[in-house]
Formats: sequence, C-alpha cells, structure tokens
Amino acid sequence: MFIMLENQTSNNAGNIVFTVLIVLVILALSGLLVWSIIRERKRVQEEKNAQKINLGLMTRREATQHLNDFIKTYRLSNEATCFIFELSNVTELIDSFGKKNEILLRETMMQNVVNSLPKNTILAEYKPENDSYMIILRGMIPRERILSFADTLADAIEKPIAVPHSDIETSYSCFMGISFYPNQAITSNDLISKADIALYMNHKNQDKRFVTYSPQYSQVEAENVAYYNEIKNAIKNKEFALYYQPIIDHKTNELVGMESLIRWEHPTLGILPPKKFLTILENSGDILWVGSWGISTIASFYHEQRELFKNDFFFSINLSIKQLLNNNIVSEMCETLKKYSVPTTAICIEIEEYALYEKYASIKETLQEFQKKGFKVAVDQFGLDSNNIIKLEKQDFFMLKISSQEYLEEKESFIHQKMAEMLSETCVAKGTKICALKVENRGDMDYLESKGISWVQGYCISEPMDKEHAIAFVKEEKWKVAEE
Repeated sequence: MFIMLENQTSNNAGNIVFTVLIVLVILALSGLLVWSIIRERKRVQEEKNAQKINLGLMTRREATQHLNDFIKTYRLSNEATCFIFELSNVTELIDSFGKKNEILLRETMMQNVVNSLPKNTILAEYKPENDSYMIILRGMIPRERILSFADTLADAIEKPIAVPHSDIETSYSCFMGISFYPNQAITSNDLISKADIALYMNHKNQDKRFVTYSPQYSQVEAENVAYYNEIKNAIKNKEFALYYQPIIDHKTNELVGMESLIRWEHPTLGILPPKKFLTILENSGDILWVGSWGISTIASFYHEQRELFKNDFFFSINLSIKQLLNNNIVSEMCETLKKYSVPTTAICIEIEEYALYEKYASIKETLQEFQKKGFKVAVDQFGLDSNNIIKLEKQDFFMLKISSQEYLEEKESFIHQKMAEMLSETCVAKGTKICALKVENRGDMDYLESKGISWVQGYCISEPMDKEHAIAFVKEEKWKVAEE
C-alpha cells in the first residue's frame, strides 16, 4: 500500500512538473511572438522614416511652421503657393499588388515628384490617412509658370512605374488643389484650408487635372470639405455597411429578393441613412468606390450563405448616373461575381429613375450590356405616367418599383385607376414584375394583390437589416410571421 501511495505521489509530482514545463514553453513562445511583432513594426516604421528622410518629406506641422516663418519674415511683400494632392487609387493598387509592393511603388512615385520640384520647395505629408501631400512654392512666380508646374507635378505622379518582380507597369492617379498667398489668404492655416477646398472641388470636377481656389467657392463647400474628410476616414475605418430589406411575394408567401442599402455606422452619430452622405460621395467621385465595394460585399454574403438562397433569389443594388457612366462597370462587376462564384442572375441592377434610360445613350447601352451578361435590371420609383408606360412597351425590364401610394390613390382618382390598369396590363404582357414600395399594412397588401401586384417591400415586412439580422430573417422565415 505504501508503495502504491509512493508511486501515485511520484506520478502526481511528475504531472505537475510536466504541466509547469508546458506553461513555461507557452509563455516563452508568446514572449518570442510579441517580441517578433514589435521588432517587425519597428523595422517597418524605421523604413518609413528613412524613406521620408531620403525624400526630404516633412510633417504637416513642420511645413506649416516653415510657412509661418516665411509669412512672418516677408509679411505681404512676397508670395507663396500651396499645392495639396491626394492619391486616388491607392486601395486599388494594394488590392492588385499587395501592401508591400504599393509601398515600393509609392517610393518610386514620390522620388519622381521630388525630381520634378524646383529648388527651395517644401514637400510634406498632409493627411496620411487620406494619402495626401502638401507642396509649398515660395517666391514671386508668374501664374502661368505655377500652372505649368502643376501639370509637371501631375505628370510625375501619374508616370508609369514597373511593379516589383513582374513585367507589369502601373501608375497612380491624383486630385490636386492650389491656393495663393497673399492674393487668396494671408495666414498659413487659411492658405492650406483654401487649397483643401480646391482639392475637394477637383473631386467634383474630375475632368480637370487640378483646381485653383476661387472666392466663389462658398462656405457650404468649406463645410463639405470637413465632412468629406470625415467620410474618407470612414471608408478607411470600414464604417460603411450594407443593410438589406426583403422583397416578398405576398401571393405565394415566398422571399424573392433583398435590396441592399448603404448605411454609415458613425462612431458617435449612430447609423446614418444615405441622404446624409451620398451627395458628398457623388461629388467627390467616391461613389465609384461604393459600387465596387457594394457588389463585392453582396457577392461575399451570397457566397458565404449560398444554401440560404433559392436559385431565383436576387440581391438588388442601386447604381447612380456617375456609376453607370463608368465604361468598365459591367466587366468589373462580372469579374467580382466570378471571384465569388456568384451567378449574374442573382444580381438586379436598379436605376434611380426611368428618365435616365432615355436621357443618356451610354447608360442605355450599359444596361443592355448588363442584361446580355444575365443581370436583372429594374427601375426604381417608376411613376404612373402615360408617357413612361407607352415607352415601356419598347423596353425590357425585370422589375418596376412603384410607390404603393400611386396605386392606393387610384381609389380616389379615375385617371390614376386607368393608368394603374394600363401599367399592370403592359407589365403582364412583357413579363415584368411590379414591386410596391413603402407598404405599411396587411390591408394595403391585400388591395395591391387584388390589382395583380403581389411583390411588396416595406416596413410592414421588415426594416432594413444588417447582415446578421438578415441571415436570421431568412433562416427563421420571419416574413411569414409578419404576414400572419
């Protein structure tokens, strides 16, 4: 018995020693991992600092101090010009070639910029989070020479660069704003602020290589600049998200699709709807980013949850004029869907208004190209207008979305009733679906169904939901609960 106790005690001691050794090994490995991470971060930071030193790149604070000293020395007897340029395709380059290669590409590009600068020029980071830089030219330089330098600077930024370890060449693109001291500003902060406003105006006028500040740019534009910079940070911080609102067939009680709706999950203001920021995105050109990000987000969602969706289920995505005028939008979206193995038939392209289809021949061609590739095409906010209905006979749309009020008003108006009947007959003949929007209650759904409209979308079914709630909505068939 004593022998057994002694053996048991010995075994327990051995187990404790083994456990202690394992813990020590884990702690040692964890410490080594932390040390490796810290060392790598330090190395990367040292490389960045060395790169800045080699390029003569100042911080914004240092550049502002130099400008203050210049203004203090010369008062109003000398001149200075502030350039702010922002790289507009960094995300695309990172996605295509990786972060490390983008850093190398940027180093080459910035060296091209340095080589293009006149002597005694200040080059500084402006807003690193926005990939923007600031240049200060000092001295009385004729305006035509300044504008010529702006072209030279744009050429240096956009000069083709060889991608490391490949035979491919690529290039940066940029926006640029320019302001002048003392003609437009007499303090350093005002000079920089006005160059920033001009930069924003270049986003709005993308056919120009650069924009010089003008007094006609109102206080509203200055406020928009601050909001725009906040939006740029929101894009980098991934604060934008897609929310999904279901479309159901009231007649069959089936879920047929979901409309994707962008929301800004603001860290302090909460969830913001598109009307709070979409105009700024349109004006700045970032609406093109919204399109590529949106289709990628939808495709990823569909790919992850493929088993939830029936073969004829679709996600709809709204595209603006600027997005539809992008000549590459069809090929880009097809490439994204192919990456996630999503069929084009699972995507419905919604256009804002029917008039766009008639007004822009290129948009009409783009939508036809979408249809040839298998995409569904729908018109949002289709009004009960006899001219629209007549033109509809020559067009092929998958779906028309119309406010439920348009049909509910037919109870009060003979003309509305006849136009509603004409639209329904035309759509039945062409196989086009009609989806009623903003449906508020079961009674309205029953009335719409009696008029041949069974597809409905509105808060009576569900408000727009984030991805997690949308998954739960589909899994639990919550629209059937809403119907009961």
